[in-house]
Order: sequence, then structure tokens, then C-alpha cells
Amino acid sequence: MVYLTVFPIVTLLIGSVIGKPLTKIEASNINFLLKAFGIENYLIGNQIYIPADRMSFEITWQCSGVFSMTLYTLIYLLLPGLKRKPIEWMFGVSTIYIVNILRVFFSIYLYHRVGEGVFNLFHYTIGPILLFLLVVLLVAHAFLLGLKSSGESHKF
Repeated sequence: MVYLTVFPIVTLLIGSVIGKPLTKIEASNINFLLKAFGIENYLIGNQIYIPADRMSFEITWQCSGVFSMTLYTLIYLLLPGLKRKPIEWMFGVSTIYIVNILRVFFSIYLYHRVGEGVFNLFHYTIGPILLFLLVVLLVAHAFLLGLKSSGESHKF
């Protein structure tokens, strides 16, 4: 019950503090990726405008991956028995950030190539599920590395 109360508050606080700079960086990265894939677009602040579709996509802090990175960080810090290593945590957060950029890029790419229905399905359902699974896999990986390094691994 405490988790359900604390996690959204922590996420909102982190999002309000680091979310704005992340949105500009993420929008810039998505602008670059779209151009690399031949999609004409313009970066206006934290918005991506695609003239061919007459559509603008605003990159908000919720799109920046703050939620997934916060979830990963909290689980990483609070999971009992986990050997915590800063480099491992940085690898996890970096992986989440890169996958999140690809999620947002692919969502916009799908909108441009296929349409709004596929965009909505990927952006609001499939993408977040994939990010959540990534968080689970990264935590499991860290946990298994901790078991292996402590010599507590079991043979099955």
C-alpha cells in the first residue's frame, strides 16, 4: 500500500525536476532519427512537427522515460538481496532511456506510415508493456549477476 502511494509521488517529483531537460533532449533525438529515416520534420521546442501529416507530436516528461527509469531505480534500490553496483544501475537506466527513445520514434514513424490507430496501439499499449518487461528483465539480470558473483548460484 505504501508503494502505491510513494511511487507516483516520487515519479511526479523526479519528472518535474528532470523531465523538462529530458523532453528537449528526447525531442532532438527523435527529430534526428526521423530525418535519418527520411521523414521530413521540424523540431520546435519539445514538439516534432511533420508537415506531410500536418501533425505535431509533443514530447512531455511522461514520454521521456522518467516513469520507467524511476520504477527501475526504486526496484533496484529496494529489492532485498541485490548486490548494487553503480555501473550496473547506469547500464539499466541507459538501456531504458535508449529503448524509450526508440519507442517514441517508432510510435511517430508508425503514425506517419500506417496511421493513428496503429500509433495509438503501439504508443499507449505495446510500447509501455515492452518498457515494463525491460525493467523486469534488467532487475532480474542484476539479481542473477548478484547471485553469480556471491557464489550463491544453484545448479538446476
